[in-house]
Formats: sequence, C-alpha cells, structure tokens
Amino acid sequence: METTKRPLQIAEKIMRVIAAACLVGMAAMTGADVFLRGAFNTPIFGCEEIVAILGVVAVGFALPYAHYQKSHIGVEILVRRLPKRVRDAVGLVTNMATLALVSIITWRMFLYAGTLAESGEVSMNLELPEYYVVYVLSFGFFVYALCLLADVVKFFGKREA
Repeated sequence: METTKRPLQIAEKIMRVIAAACLVGMAAMTGADVFLRGAFNTPIFGCEEIVAILGVVAVGFALPYAHYQKSHIGVEILVRRLPKRVRDAVGLVTNMATLALVSIITWRMFLYAGTLAESGEVSMNLELPEYYVVYVLSFGFFVYALCLLADVVKFFGKREA
C-alpha cells in the first residue's frame, strides 16, 4: 500500500505547487491589468482568458490537496455525534459515492477534450486551443479519483488488519 501511496503524495505536492503558482499568476495578471488600465489606459490583451485558464488549473490541481486536508464541505455537526463505527461507514459511503461521481466526470471530461481537439475549438481573443485546459482539468480530477480510491482501499485494509 505504501508503494502506491507514495507516488500519489508526490503528485499531490507537485499539483499543490502548480495550483499555488496559478493563484499567484492570477493575482499578478489581474493587478497588472488594473494598473495598466488606470495608469496608461492600456489593458492587457487576453487577460480575462489567461486568468480564467489559470483559475481552472488552480481548482483542478487543488482537489487532491483539499481532499487530504479534509477541507471540503462536510456535515460535521451531525456526523461528529455518531459512534466511530458509524462515522467510518458514513466516510466510506461518501468516499465511494464521490469516487463514482468523480470517475464519471473525469471520463466525460477526457472525451469532451478529445471532441474539442477534433473540432479545433479555440479561445475567443488569444485563440488558444481549449482542449489543453480540459485535459489538464481532467488530469486533476483523475488524481483526485486516485486519492479517493486509495482511501477506500485503506479503509478495507485497516478492517482486515
């Protein structure tokens, strides 16, 4: 189990750094655009597209980190009062349902990116191929699904030990 968990941890750390860099890039682009608009009446061409792309990458790559930090939304007020066994069962069901949903999203997003690539869809101003962004987001969801799967496997491994 540890040999499969280690690559996931490395991927999560790399993705976390990329997500943070995207957030910094978004702030820098927005700040520079506002400054140039105010000082020189010259906006940065395509700034909205770049910020949107960076935002998509930041969200997609932050998913595994948010999962490991348990910073996603939960109904802790209700679940906290339940016995440990029931809490574990609720966590397992939640992880399995989320895994199913995220797996479907990943699969459909990957297919959608292929459709965009075939059609040659590009962004409005900068004419960047949009399918790259969808592939990157699909990869983020894929790693998130692997993290969920690792938690489910860990749950059953813990039960047998």
